[in-house]
Amino acid sequence: MARYFSLVLHAHLPYVLHNEKDRLEERWLYEAVTETYIPLLWGLEQSPNHSPYTLSISPPLLEMWSDSRFQERYLLDLDNGLKLLKKELTDVTNPDELKVVRFYHKRLQKVKATFMEWNCDLISAFKFYMTENKIECITSSATHAILPYIQSEQGVRAQIVYGLQCFEHHFGMKPDGFWLPECAYTPGIDQILFEEGVRYTFVDEETMKTLDPQPEDTTSPVYSPHGIVLFPRNTDVSKKVWDATTGYPGDYDYREFYRDIGYDRDFDYIAPYIHPEGIRIDTGFKYYRITGKTEHKDVYNRDWAMEKVKQHAEDFKTTVGQDVMERQAHSPQALCLTTFDAELFGHWWFEGPEWLGEMQRLKDDAVEWITPKEFIKRHYEVLPTHHACFSTWGRNNHGEVWLNEQNAWIYRHLHAMEQELIKLSAELDTADPLQERVMKQLTKEWLLASSSDWAFILDEQSAAHYALERTKEHILTFLELGDRYRAGKLDEEALSEVEARYEFMNWLTLLSLVSEHDRYVQSRNYPAPEGEGSSLNILMLSWEFPPMVVGGLARHVYDLSRALVRQGHNVHVVTSAVDGYPVYELNKGVHVHRVSGIQPHHEQFFHWSGSLNLSMVQTADQLHSKVTFDCIHAHDWIVSVAAKGLKQKWNLPLYVTIHATEHGRNNGIHNDIQSAIHQKEWELTYEAEHIIVCSAYMKKELQNVFDLPSDKISVIPNGVDPLLIPPVATEEDWKERFIGSSGFYVFSLGRIVPEKGYQTLIEAASLLKNDYPSMQYIIAGKGPMLEEYRKMVQERGLEGTVHFVGFVSDEERNAFLRQSDALIFPSLYEPFGIVALEGMAAETPVIVSDTGGLGDIIEHRVNGLKVYPGNPESIRDQLIELYENQDLTHELVNNARKDVTTKYNWDHIALATFQILNGAVSNPKTVGVK
Repeated sequence: MARYFSLVLHAHLPYVLHNEKDRLEERWLYEAVTETYIPLLWGLEQSPNHSPYTLSISPPLLEMWSDSRFQERYLLDLDNGLKLLKKELTDVTNPDELKVVRFYHKRLQKVKATFMEWNCDLISAFKFYMTENKIECITSSATHAILPYIQSEQGVRAQIVYGLQCFEHHFGMKPDGFWLPECAYTPGIDQILFEEGVRYTFVDEETMKTLDPQPEDTTSPVYSPHGIVLFPRNTDVSKKVWDATTGYPGDYDYREFYRDIGYDRDFDYIAPYIHPEGIRIDTGFKYYRITGKTEHKDVYNRDWAMEKVKQHAEDFKTTVGQDVMERQAHSPQALCLTTFDAELFGHWWFEGPEWLGEMQRLKDDAVEWITPKEFIKRHYEVLPTHHACFSTWGRNNHGEVWLNEQNAWIYRHLHAMEQELIKLSAELDTADPLQERVMKQLTKEWLLASSSDWAFILDEQSAAHYALERTKEHILTFLELGDRYRAGKLDEEALSEVEARYEFMNWLTLLSLVSEHDRYVQSRNYPAPEGEGSSLNILMLSWEFPPMVVGGLARHVYDLSRALVRQGHNVHVVTSAVDGYPVYELNKGVHVHRVSGIQPHHEQFFHWSGSLNLSMVQTADQLHSKVTFDCIHAHDWIVSVAAKGLKQKWNLPLYVTIHATEHGRNNGIHNDIQSAIHQKEWELTYEAEHIIVCSAYMKKELQNVFDLPSDKISVIPNGVDPLLIPPVATEEDWKERFIGSSGFYVFSLGRIVPEKGYQTLIEAASLLKNDYPSMQYIIAGKGPMLEEYRKMVQERGLEGTVHFVGFVSDEERNAFLRQSDALIFPSLYEPFGIVALEGMAAETPVIVSDTGGLGDIIEHRVNGLKVYPGNPESIRDQLIELYENQDLTHELVNNARKDVTTKYNWDHIALATFQILNGAVSNPKTVGVK
C-alpha cells in the first residue's frame, strides 16, 4: 500500500516583450520574476531531496527569460526599486512601516543577487535543480492556446510540437509531461500528444466525473484511449490553497495585494519611480496586511505571516494525509495531486513560496512526495483506461471563459489564418528562402494571436485594450503580409521589419501542416460529370450518411445523391467519420468524404456538431481547389455553420433541405440548448437561396415557426428504393421467437422517444389483448424511453404481447417489414416518415398517425390507414379492420405499390431537386404531393 502527494505548478505569462521600452505590460513579467520565480529558486535551494515537485514552464515564458532585452531591463527595474526603498528608509517614520521597508530592501537585494548569481539566466537555474532531482520541468503548447478551440488536427499538432521544440531548444531535452493550457482536454488531443512522445498530462477532476466507464475514485490517474496518463487535480484539497474565500491566501495576517505605495504616495514623491509618462503602477511594495473585510488596513507583520505559514502548511499536510487514507479503499496506490498557477505563489499570495518551502520540510513518513513521471514509472501496469470528454478548469468546468460574447469574434479570424497556413504549407517551396521566411512569420503571427490570454483578458475586462490591440495586430499583420507576398509586393526590407517586431521563436523550424488526409484528397482526380452544360457539381453536406444512420436523413441523402449521379450530376457528400470506414470512397458514383471533428467523442451533441462543422469546411476547401462547385446543398441545422461559411466564402447559392425542426420535435422551445438549435435552424433558412421540405405539413411548420414566405419553400417528398427491401427468399423463422406462425404480427421501427407515439401503441395493445390474443407487437429501435416503455408493458401485463427487440440489422428489418401482417407508425410528430414508404415498398399494409408528413403520404383506405395521433382506440379500430378484412389489405398493398413506383420514385424526386438546385424555380410548386 502506497500513499503519495504530488504538487504541480504551471508558470505562464503571455509574450509581452516589445522592442520599445517601458511597456506597461512588460511589468507583468518583472513582478512575476521578483515575487514568484526567484523565490521558487530559493525554495529549491533549501528543499530536501525527498520533496520534488513538477513545474510546467510555458514557451512564451521561456522565450522571454532567455531574451537579453528582458535581462537588461529587469536589472534596471530592480535598481529603480532599490532606489525607491532607499528613499523610503529615509522618509518613513512609522516604526511598524519602517520594519516592513527594511524587510523589502533586504529581500530585493537578495532577488538581485540571485539573478546575478545565475548570470541573469533563470532557465539555467531550473535546469540545475532538475539535475539535483528537486524538480521536474515540463512545458505547454507554443503560445498557451486552448487546444480544443483550434480548428484542425494540424493546428493542434503545431501548437504541441512547437511547444515541445521550444522546451528542447532551451533545456536540451524533450519533456515526458505536457500541461494542457487551462487543463482544456478533448478526445483526440491525447493521440497527438502520444505520437509526439508525451506520456502524461493533467485534467480537471470534473473530467473524471464523466469518464466512461465511471471510476469509483475521480482523483486517481487513468490512461486515455491513446495511452496518455491523465492526472486529475484534487479539487477539494486544492481549494485549501486557491479558493479566494476559504483558502489560505485570504488569511487576515497575510499581505494585502491591492494596497501598493505606487498609489498611496503623493505623486511628486513617487513620480521618479513609476512609469516615465506619469502613470501610477504597482511598485511591488505593499505595507499592509489583509486585516479584514474593511477599508482600514493594519501594517503588515512579517512574523505573524510566517507563523500562519507554518500553521497552514501543517493543516495542508494533515488534509493530504486524510485524503490519501480515504482513497486507499479504492486504490492501493492512493495519490493526492494538486495543481496551481505558479504565479499564485508569491505574486498573488505573497507568502506562497514560504508556505511551499515549509510544506517540503514537513517530512511525512506516511505520505511520499512524488512526481507524475515517477508515479507512472512505478505503477503504469495497474492504471485503467477510460474515455474522457471535453472539460477545462475554467468557470463551470467548460470553455466559457475563452469563448463567449466578449471574445467569440476572435476565433473566426484564427480559423481563417489556420486554414491559410495549411493551404500555404501545401504550396511551400523550401528552396525559396523568401517564401520560407514569409511562411515562418505567418506561423508566428498565428501562434501569437492564438494565445488563450487575449480571450481570457477580454472576458475579465482587466487589460482589455491591450488584449484587443495584440489580437488585432497579429491578425492584420498576417493578412497584410500574406496579401503583399501573393501580390509580389513584399521585399526583404519590409519582411525584416515585421520579423523584428517580436523576437519570438526565431529558431523555429517549419512543420508541414498538410495532413495525410489532405494529401490524399489533393492527390485524387475527381471525374467531371458526363453530359453537357445542364450537369451540376453539387457539394452536399449531411452529418448522416450510411453506415452512420440515426434516422431517415441518412437514407434520404444516400438515395437522392445516387439518383442525381444517375442523371449525370457530380455529387460530393461531406459527412461525419465512422470508425472502420474510409475517409474517401466512390459509392455508387457518389464521392463520399468522411471527416472527424477535433472533439469526435464530445458528450454534448451541440458541441460535437460545432467541431464537425470546422472539419467539414476544411475538407470542402480542399475539394473546391479541384472541383468547381455550382451550389451547396445542406441538410438540417447540424451542418449550418459549414453551409453558411462556405456560401459566403465561395459566393455560391446555398440550398437547404429541412427534415425536421427543434420546435416541432419538442412542441416548442423550452431550454437553452433547444433555443440554440432553433437559432441555427433560423440562420440556415435565412441564408438559403431556396428551401426544400418533404411534406406540406413541414412547409406550413417552417412558415409559422420561422416566418418564411411561401415562395421560398418547395415541397418534394422523400422517396424509396424498393430494391433496398428485397423479397425474403424463404419464410424466416423469426416468428418462432414469439408465438409462431399463427400470430398476427404488427411491426414498428424507430427511435424510442416520446414523439414516436409508442406509449399509445402499448395502450392499444392493452385494449386488444383479451379479444385478439394472437396479435403480437414488435418494436425495433433504441432510445431514452426504452426502459420506461418496458416498465409500462410490465405494468399492463403485456410481456408476452409487446416486444422491444432493440437494434436490428438491415436483413432483420427487411424480414420484419416483408413478413409482418401490419406496419404501424403511431407518431405524435413526424415531418415525413420515410419508414412508412419503406413499409409500402415492402408490400405490407401500413397504418400511420394522421400527422405531419405521414398524413401526406397515406390516403385513408386507399394506400393505407390513418389513426388519430395519441388515440389508442383509433389504433385498435384500424388493427381490427386489417385483421378481419383481407380484401381491404390487398387493395391497400396494390395501391401503395403504384405510388412507390411513380410518385415516390427517386429519379422523379432527383429531377425535381435538380430544377431547384439549378435555379430554375421561379414559381415553386408542390412536387408529388396531393
